[in-house]
Amino acid sequence: MGTLDQRHPRARAAGGHRELERGRECYARRAWAGAYRSFSRADHAVPLLVQDLERLAISAYLIGRDEEYLRALERTHHAYLDAGECPRAARCAFWLGFRLMFRGEMGPATGWLARARRLIEREPHDCVERGYLQLPLVQQQLRSGDWDAAYAAAGTAAEIGKRFAEADLIACALHLQGRALMRKGRVEEGLALLDEAMVAVTAGELSPLVTGLIYCSVIEACREHYALGRAREWTSALARWCDGQPELVAFTRRCPVHRSEIMQLQGDWQNAIEEAHRAIER
Repeated sequence: MGTLDQRHPRARAAGGHRELERGRECYARRAWAGAYRSFSRADHAVPLLVQDLERLAISAYLIGRDEEYLRALERTHHAYLDAGECPRAARCAFWLGFRLMFRGEMGPATGWLARARRLIEREPHDCVERGYLQLPLVQQQLRSGDWDAAYAAAGTAAEIGKRFAEADLIACALHLQGRALMRKGRVEEGLALLDEAMVAVTAGELSPLVTGLIYCSVIEACREHYALGRAREWTSALARWCDGQPELVAFTRRCPVHRSEIMQLQGDWQNAIEEAHRAIER
């Protein structure tokens, strides 16, 4: 009995390490459901490195498991804090607040964003996370109709992104500047900035999460301003991107919605109805 008791933890740890390697391989192949399963199993058997916790969180998001995403990202935040990596902890707090903000949970969102700002204010060195923390401010200014302030704040984020060569931040900031210009009536200038941001998206230079977010935001902006040619192009590109990741759930539900809306604007009612049914099924 004593021998079995001693062997069991070792066997469990060995199995956990195998699942961990499998999770990393799946993540690299963008097999998100497989990555989520393997990281989750490994998490029950061995302590995960903070980078693997972060991969677990992102995999959860990309297969549509939003609550698991938030829980894993909160754990990642605390793991970075424990490791003394305050900027990375702040980045996790930013993404927690950003996601909660888009879910309409403004109290928790505000709390996480405030925590991120506090962590960065205590940081003695400049860091790229200062740029990410401009983005919720830009969103707030866009909602309130302060286009000039939104454009300026997004410009600050873009400059920080360029200084740190942070492709995700640069693309987010550029496309928000474009949206601010379009709201001001400077549609062609705004579309040019959206196109610039989309170069990084279609070239595969961005993280999966930011790629999907920018696709959806750019398509929405084009639809709002009746730039239907671009809306069709980017919707088709989004569909191809989603089709290349069969286990992806996040963003795939928006594809048929976007297609249906574009078809409605063109008067293609029958196909619009069929796409709407696809969206309902998803």
